[in-house]
Amino acid sequence: MRRSVSWSEAALVAAACWAISVPGYAASAALDEPQLSVAPFIGAGLVQWFWARHRSWPAGFAAGFVGAAVLFALVDILRPELGRYVADALATGAAATVSVTVLTLVGRVREHRHAAAR
Repeated sequence: MRRSVSWSEAALVAAACWAISVPGYAASAALDEPQLSVAPFIGAGLVQWFWARHRSWPAGFAAGFVGAAVLFALVDILRPELGRYVADALATGAAATVSVTVLTLVGRVREHRHAAAR
């Protein structure tokens, strides 16, 4: 269960997050329903993927913390310029990408250190 994430898997997961974020917020904009956020669905999907395949707790905590920080920072920065729906779609996709990248990096560093200690 504690195997590191390959870069190809990370890219695939990040692409899936973008594939959900952009159309999800486009549908929310078309329905004019600002309370329909796609971010919880993407977050739940990332947690499920982490739990099922890559349970490295330090990497998971780092990815969750950094991803949430990026999401909230980008929403605050982008909303005044781009509007709610575009900003939320970009912030959610970027936060998911950063989160997956952090999970991959921290998991690989920990695995490398653990292998070197043997």
